[in-house]
Amino acid sequence: MALTPELAIAQHVASCSFEQISATAVAVAKRSLIDGMAALVAGRRADGIDSMLSLADQWGGAPEARIFASGRRAPAPLAAWINGAQMRALELDDCTDTLPLHPTSALLPALLAALDIADVSGKDLVCGLAIAQDLKIRFGLAITPNAMRSGRNSVYRVFAATAGVASVLGLDEKQTLNALGLSASYGAGDAQCALEGVTALRIQFGNSAHGALHSCLLAKLGATGPKEFLTGRYGYLTAFEPQHDLDVLLGDLGKRFEGTRISVKPYAACRCTHAAIDLAKETLAELAGINVNDINNIEIVVSPEVYNLVGGPRETKLNPETSAAAQFSLNFMVASVLLGGEAGLADTETDKLTDSDVLSLAQRIHVKPDESNRTAQVVGLTEMIVTTNTGQKISLQNAHPLGGPTNIIPADMLRQKLEDCISYSGRQISADAINQFLNQVEHIEKEPNASGIFDPFD
Repeated sequence: MALTPELAIAQHVASCSFEQISATAVAVAKRSLIDGMAALVAGRRADGIDSMLSLADQWGGAPEARIFASGRRAPAPLAAWINGAQMRALELDDCTDTLPLHPTSALLPALLAALDIADVSGKDLVCGLAIAQDLKIRFGLAITPNAMRSGRNSVYRVFAATAGVASVLGLDEKQTLNALGLSASYGAGDAQCALEGVTALRIQFGNSAHGALHSCLLAKLGATGPKEFLTGRYGYLTAFEPQHDLDVLLGDLGKRFEGTRISVKPYAACRCTHAAIDLAKETLAELAGINVNDINNIEIVVSPEVYNLVGGPRETKLNPETSAAAQFSLNFMVASVLLGGEAGLADTETDKLTDSDVLSLAQRIHVKPDESNRTAQVVGLTEMIVTTNTGQKISLQNAHPLGGPTNIIPADMLRQKLEDCISYSGRQISADAINQFLNQVEHIEKEPNASGIFDPFD
């Protein structure tokens, strides 16, 4: 068989070992295990998750895999579905500043379900996650225009998640190729749900996790998928993303791992608001001793793409109707930080959406798009000009928000995020159990079976 792009990916997934992965990519994957569990556990309280759990209870089935933070078990694809939605639900999951995508949501939930139905070592788990993260980012880099410009959803996340599951389940080259082809049938979604702040966004990620595991299990039993699912006459890239670069997708595959681009979110909001949140915190330090109510006007200048996602239309950003919508509003998030100093989960809960002080300050914030604020990073350059009633003016800018590869979140802050998410979820996990989890992740390559590492989050 000729070495097609699809076969090249299948061969890579079936043969790649832990030892091939760079130390940096391994460290990122380990960090993603911690950050991903924080987001997943907190997401248990998110809107829409109870509905999914109710359906799972109605459907029943073999109690194969854990639905984390619920005390329930369900058939593995169903557990992956709910865990995938939970991880993406509260805008806490990791992302890339280079591209508008979320590398670990959908991927890790599918892998966690696989852990509960197969013996998977710590090395194999990290290998599968690193493979999946790398492929997801490669697809994002290879496709132009990106999702923030085209408005198209990142359907390719299902291929990445499937690759990770195929790796940890030990599928051979033929089975992996079939699984990837089968997973194309599960690739669907739209980006409009992000703009409207509806629960469909989180469910889409659950769908991808479910589809990935389902495809691999089917392929292992002999089901077949299209061999040219990317580049065939009606393949995904041909039909939906004709502006793509296969050299970017396949170059140095198995030698360079793009997971090193991943950013961890220190704030519970869309990543495109994080630079402005950093600047709002700097503004508070500059305004020491001055009442925030003395701010007359705040101008925030961002790239057109960032503006379209979190800056406008102005009226919808001034009065977000849901917590998710508030997390996609520069006006709301910056006002909230200036008044409360934080951008945590509690700051966008339903009762905060009608806070008169936040809404009043949000009215004095004006977001403007400027093409010159585009950079090589999709988050672009964010500028903030704050003017007080006394005429004081503060001008700040940020193109590398906290949590990115060049501004890495410190280990103690990541631990605090995990603890905050556990507390928010209502779970009771002891400090000793958290210490053990963090230690096991740090030395995960020594674990013969990785499933038990996640027992504290059952």
